[in-house]
Amino acid sequence: MSLRPAPAMIPYLEHIEDDEALAALGPEWDRLLAGSAAASPFLTWAWVSAWKETLGRERPPAVVAARHPADGSLLGLAPFALEERRAPGGLPYRALVFLGSGPACPDHLDLMVLRGWEGVVAAPLWGAALGRRRPDLADLDGLSAGSLLEALALRRRSDRSRYAEPVPCPYLPLPPTWEEYEAGLGRNLRQNLRRYARRLEEEAPGPITRRLVVSPDEVDRTLDDLGRLHQQVRRARGQAGAFRSPAMVAFHHLAARRLLEAGRLRLHRLDVGGKAAAVIYCIRQGDVVSFYTTGYDPAFARFGPGRDLMAHAIGAAIAEGAAEFDFLRGDEGYKDQWGTRVRHDWRAILPIGPRGRLLLGGRRLLRPVRRASAALRSRNHQGSSRRTSAAG
Repeated sequence: MSLRPAPAMIPYLEHIEDDEALAALGPEWDRLLAGSAAASPFLTWAWVSAWKETLGRERPPAVVAARHPADGSLLGLAPFALEERRAPGGLPYRALVFLGSGPACPDHLDLMVLRGWEGVVAAPLWGAALGRRRPDLADLDGLSAGSLLEALALRRRSDRSRYAEPVPCPYLPLPPTWEEYEAGLGRNLRQNLRRYARRLEEEAPGPITRRLVVSPDEVDRTLDDLGRLHQQVRRARGQAGAFRSPAMVAFHHLAARRLLEAGRLRLHRLDVGGKAAAVIYCIRQGDVVSFYTTGYDPAFARFGPGRDLMAHAIGAAIAEGAAEFDFLRGDEGYKDQWGTRVRHDWRAILPIGPRGRLLLGGRRLLRPVRRASAALRSRNHQGSSRRTSAAG
């Protein structure tokens, strides 16, 4: 027999449906995240608020907050927005999506619930998010496996096969020292790292520096360098890239500045002769450093600048005591070289109402075609839109 909380201890729910009300949550947001089991850097206020002011302007918040009945303190958040869409035949529908989702491709997303309150708060948050604005479907891209929301949204094993597809997310457990980590690398990668570093020192046309960007004045310039290098490589491969539009550029600049202010940004650059040869963009949340994207100058490809800076970023994460280096979504082959293991997120698309069931029925009929097309795209264009191979 399950125990139910006394009526006086049942949290009350608030619906946050406009930008002003969402902004008012800012001071409480990260405190709740720190006290919850959710650990994604893409649930931080820096990321979410930057998305809402740029990429998410046309997506009204559909956030539900749970508060303590006695003191009003924040106990939980369902971090969603509404997105107006049209199906291929022109049928309009509304999708419930995570705040921050879409082209920015965030990972490991979940409800945010204060530890100890999960059994009381999680289900009401999810139910209220679905019931208030009556979306036609929920598109949960980056849903964390093993999360509170997975247990609610994909309750039955059949739900996963019908409505969800796994998204591989390689990660690297970190030992206490670089020497211990390096000893576990494959012989070819160890030799290549040393050979390329020696070649760079001997042949580079100017002084070489590897450093972490810590000055607010330098963040924008480094993001410009990253965007230019990243897009140069992606366009050469016929891919869109993470800086493909003015809105994406504006988002990344704002997010990076706010992540720096919050102490979460890990933006490393490799300069040759005072010019960027490679940049890598990482985010720290808790004891995990996550690799978001990178870019390198093809003119320096013979020096392996991408590998060089990736090794530098992993070494810096070890030096600051991180327990994990997360490569996030995408099973690109170069990640295997670094000794990664693989876990999975979900891309779950759930019907909520009759229109959603109609849309999802059509998707299932077209699934074999979509899978064949996806396999072809994967062979032609390895990796997600935000990645640039660190093999350069």
